[in-house]
Amino acid sequence: MRIGEPSVRYADGVFRNNTGSVGTAFFSSCAFLDLLPAAASSNQNVRYPRVDKKAPVHVQAALLHKEAPDFPIRKSLLVEQSDMKIELLPALTDNYMYLLIDEESKEAAIIDPVEPVKVVEAIRKHGVRLTTVLTTHHHWDHAGGNEKMVRLVPGLTVYGGDDRVDALTKKVKTLQHVGSLTVKCLFTPCHTTGHICYLVTKDNSTEPPAVFTGDTLFVAGCGKFFEGTAEQMYRALIDVLGRLPPETRVYCGHEYTVNNLKFARHVEPDNEVIKKKLAWAKEKVSNGEPTIPSTVAEEFKFNPFMRVKEKSVQEHAGQNDPVETMRSLRKEKDGFRVPKE
Repeated sequence: MRIGEPSVRYADGVFRNNTGSVGTAFFSSCAFLDLLPAAASSNQNVRYPRVDKKAPVHVQAALLHKEAPDFPIRKSLLVEQSDMKIELLPALTDNYMYLLIDEESKEAAIIDPVEPVKVVEAIRKHGVRLTTVLTTHHHWDHAGGNEKMVRLVPGLTVYGGDDRVDALTKKVKTLQHVGSLTVKCLFTPCHTTGHICYLVTKDNSTEPPAVFTGDTLFVAGCGKFFEGTAEQMYRALIDVLGRLPPETRVYCGHEYTVNNLKFARHVEPDNEVIKKKLAWAKEKVSNGEPTIPSTVAEEFKFNPFMRVKEKSVQEHAGQNDPVETMRSLRKEKDGFRVPKE
């Protein structure tokens, strides 16, 4: 078992740690996603990639982010703790939705339910009461399922940090609750101006916290600066997420780990932690298994965007300032051609 790896159970009910049989992957057609959210009206200079609404949704997702791996990852995963359960629900070609379950009350929240039918199947399977939608940001591959979600499960409260979030009922405050769980809303603008990360804890629990980072922090990477700056991403990664307890488990919005680690290896070719993590991630993904969650402590070891204070990363970027290093890395990553291996 990898140090710090949670005890996990896959959708077939079998516990595994890095090994196990693999089921056949499949994709939902997501026919309900026929509309893209409006462009960022508060920032008319934002230039998003052009997306054909008539294209299959997995093609639309690839056009929007262009950081997805070349192979499908479609196996769900259940992370069980004494205070909460978190089921990773694959969506589209590389997205993750997360079903958060309070073990005490059996109340649940769903993070970024872009494929609502899968969510309904999951809440029925677990026998829980879904009360809350937590939206990280307004992009259609995260918020595009909200309207159908509230039709399928009436009475839901939809939280978000941006008026552009579909079906929004409440702007986030500092703290929310899902049963006995406390959800702290972390304002992390950059990928979008209203991006929120959600930190989940429980009073007097000895279990690690969970943070849902959307498109701000990925395993070994970060989101594109669509509506923000290097200064904002530095604050989000280093001053906000980087100050969480080291054992905090990171649940990000996409499966980009392999390609992110290839870029990290390019930045720090002598970093043995990156090499080992990349080999591990390749094996996981080739078996159809998620590479999520990581931890905050791990990210500081192999994520170049969280290592901008490290001399080796600054030397690669040709900078001696962490923010300028962040700026240079993002520009380089945006044009990085992932090597075929």
